[in-house]
Amino acid sequence: MSRPAFLCVLVLTVALACHQQQGTTASVRNVITQGQIDSTGYTNVYDVIARLHAEYLRDRGAVSIKTNQHARAVVFLNAQEYGIPETLRNFPAGGVSEIRYYRGTDAVSKFGSQYGGGVIQLISRNR
Repeated sequence: MSRPAFLCVLVLTVALACHQQQGTTASVRNVITQGQIDSTGYTNVYDVIARLHAEYLRDRGAVSIKTNQHARAVVFLNAQEYGIPETLRNFPAGGVSEIRYYRGTDAVSKFGSQYGGGVIQLISRNR
């Protein structure tokens, strides 16, 4: 193999590895596993999220200058809308196998246009 061809293959390999690594990091940041939930020792889901990924709970600010509506995440239990993030204080951590967070555009494409503030999806242990 010639030197230029070898360098081209090397650059493509490194670029592909970096691209795959970035995708993995993003998906890991958006999921809290059952092991992580259990390891916190907290009894409710709100405290688990506040400890591990507080950014899921943040208000995204005003949606429009004309309204005082804010872009907040909405909680889903499996595929059903459950409520606002504060309702998670009453949801037992032991009932959840996974917590997934969908940012604005991902939430809109998966759940609908009204969820631009994001979605916190709880996957129950006994589905």
